[in-house]
Amino acid sequence: MRGFVRSAVPKILVEKGAKWTLQWIDLRENNANANFPWYSSDKKSAREWLLPQLRAMTAGHCSFCDAFPLEGQSIEPIEHFRPKSKFLSLAYEWGNLYYCCEKCQSSKGEQWSDDLLAPDVAGYCWSDWFEFDYTTGHVRPNAFADAHSQNRANVTIRLYGLGSRERARRRILELKKWTSTDSQARSINDFSDRDYLERNNPEKSSVA
Repeated sequence: MRGFVRSAVPKILVEKGAKWTLQWIDLRENNANANFPWYSSDKKSAREWLLPQLRAMTAGHCSFCDAFPLEGQSIEPIEHFRPKSKFLSLAYEWGNLYYCCEKCQSSKGEQWSDDLLAPDVAGYCWSDWFEFDYTTGHVRPNAFADAHSQNRANVTIRLYGLGSRERARRRILELKKWTSTDSQARSINDFSDRDYLERNNPEKSSVA
C-alpha cells in the first residue's frame, strides 16, 4: 500500500458535491434497501468525472494492493474508504474516494473498521506498518511495531485481501520481470507492487 499525496478537490465536486450528497442521503434514507448508482449529471456519471484525477494520483496503480495497470484489466472501481451505504454524508467526499482494483474493492465490500489504514494520510510510511517476506512475497505487520499498530496493519491486510496467495505470487512474478528488465529502460511505475520491488533484498529473495 504505497503512500501518495492527494490532489486538490476536483472542480465538479466543489460545484456539485453538496447537491449530490443531499440527493444521495435522501435516496438512501427513503429507500434503505435499494441499490442506487452514483448520481449522474451533465451526461456523465460521478465516476466518469472523478476517475481520471483519482487514477493520476497513484500513477494508475491500485491505491491498496498497487496492481498495475488496471485499465483494460479491471473495471477500475472507485473505492469508498468509508462505505457510502453506511457513511451517507461521505458519498462524494473527495478524501473518501480512492482509485482501486475490483479485487480489493470486492474483498472489502461494505466492511469498515476505524483501524483501517489509508495510504494518503499525512506522515504515512509503508515500513512503519508492514514488512514483506521476501522469500514468499507475503506481506505482514511490522514485527517491531507496537501491538496497536500491528492490529491496524492486520485489519488492512485482511479487509483488502493483501495477504492472499494470489497477491504473494504476483509479487514474485513482478520481481522476476523487474530483475530481467534492463535497468536503464525500466521505470518503477510500470510495475505492480512497487514497495516490494524497491525494498527487496536480492540476496535474500527467491525468484525461482
